[in-house]
Amino acid sequence: MKFNIKTLSKDLLLSILLGIGQFANAYELVCPESVTVKAAKPELKVTPQHWEVSEHKDMLLTLDGVGVYGGNPVDLAQLKPEPTVVKGKKHYPAWEVDSKLDLDGVGFWLSCSYNHNQVQLTRRIDSTMKVCWTVYSKDSQGGLLAKLKCQ
Repeated sequence: MKFNIKTLSKDLLLSILLGIGQFANAYELVCPESVTVKAAKPELKVTPQHWEVSEHKDMLLTLDGVGVYGGNPVDLAQLKPEPTVVKGKKHYPAWEVDSKLDLDGVGFWLSCSYNHNQVQLTRRIDSTMKVCWTVYSKDSQGGLLAKLKCQ
């Protein structure tokens, strides 16, 4: 049996590229289920006369939602979710995150919200993605779980 090294190399390269393409389509970000806020004494600009500021206890905050932003969420440019069809399956909430839409070069960001935005964990979405959608589920105690899947 005779092997043609050029054909073998092309076949190997094609297999590698197909494998990379499949890996690139399996992008997802998972929000942590909860966060613990360390106890602190809030600082007021001005404490009213005859009053003291009370300390808080450590608080466990659970996940209550996900949002996608055009730019860092601190800039408050939250994108409106739209129903989207990916590979014949309808997803909602979903967002278009194609880098062609990112005219300012600030990227698209995921925000995981805890206790109605009291705390947000944010993370930039890979710039090679085109569309993302959220998959929600519940843990064994009924707490919210969320992951952002993208292609």
